[in-house]
Amino acid sequence: MNEPSKRNEPIPARPTRQQVNVNQIFIRSFYRSNGQSHTTTEEQRKRLNKYAMFLSLFPIVFLIMTAGFFYLLLLLLKAKFSAYLLLGIFSVVLIREISTLVFSLRMRKNIIRPLEDLQKGVEEVAGGNYGFTIDEEVPTTISGLFTSFNKMSEQLREGQEIKEKYEQNRKELIAGISHDLKTPITSILGYVEAIDEGVAASEEKMQTYMDIIYKNAKYTNQLIDDLFLFSKLDINQMDYNFNTLLLEDYLTDILVEKKIDLEEQGHKVMWSLDLEDQLEFTIDAKMIYRVISNLIGNAVKYNDKDILELHIGASMDDAENKVVHVTITDNGTGIEESQLGHIFDVFYRADASRNKDIGGSGLGLSISRQLVEAHGGKIWAESTLGEGTTFHFTLRDQQ
Repeated sequence: MNEPSKRNEPIPARPTRQQVNVNQIFIRSFYRSNGQSHTTTEEQRKRLNKYAMFLSLFPIVFLIMTAGFFYLLLLLLKAKFSAYLLLGIFSVVLIREISTLVFSLRMRKNIIRPLEDLQKGVEEVAGGNYGFTIDEEVPTTISGLFTSFNKMSEQLREGQEIKEKYEQNRKELIAGISHDLKTPITSILGYVEAIDEGVAASEEKMQTYMDIIYKNAKYTNQLIDDLFLFSKLDINQMDYNFNTLLLEDYLTDILVEKKIDLEEQGHKVMWSLDLEDQLEFTIDAKMIYRVISNLIGNAVKYNDKDILELHIGASMDDAENKVVHVTITDNGTGIEESQLGHIFDVFYRADASRNKDIGGSGLGLSISRQLVEAHGGKIWAESTLGEGTTFHFTLRDQQ
């Protein structure tokens, strides 16, 4: 079998760390605290501008002082002071002033201007512009601080994107629940009213109505069960029961059961297990049974052939790390390439009308993905429209 052209990448896990409140960002090392409440951003800006203005005026002050020293030197020369002594004193003072000027200019270039850029960055992030970065390639005394700021800003941006993604998923989940619950409940209410009004006059019609009510009630119950399981998986509160078992015997038992059930419906089931004899594997047997059932059920629901043919295989993907690769191939309708990346999303169905008569709650593949990932594996699909689909998933020994 060819290598998968595109594997489904897992949705990033819900972040567990607390969200950073950017309105509380402050830099303790740059602004002194006098025991009172922290200064506002506007006060900090004024203080920084004050320091910058002072340093910008320093060259002018230096020129004035230098001119003053020259004037003082002339006066002392007129007063018959030793020229060598005066020259020595003046040279020392001049070197000191030049050093101070150079230091102030370097201070402004390496400290004050970078701090101005940093303050602008803090204001941008505080205003919600997550991901705003400062040029850290310019060598400055505090370039390391820029690196830390840019890293923080990028983490805030990523956190915001994850938050927005989950918010969108939540909205889609609510919309999906509302739609999928309303349809069967409305049908049940309609047939109950019809029975109450005496529309079902014959025993045969009454039985038909009761069958429809039962079917819709069963579908609603399945949807609620799937929602309950999905919610536990989504908030990482699923309690797994990992047990060590003989993997080949476990898979054979499942496939024999599925083969009997599907052949009664006129379908064909074939399998090939290429596993080590007496291979012990630690998994949650109930959850993996659900994954296999979901994938086989999906193949049955979207089959357009008179006889569905299922080929199920299992082999070692990584013997050293005990990773097993399972495939389930059908000859059904297939899935369009553009939909392959979404079929494991919550409530996604290739059937855009969300027709419940096709079956399923739209949660089966999403639940399967989360269960497989809980076993250290991945799940993905390959498909050719009109010819069939192959689902792949891997499992890692949990011992």
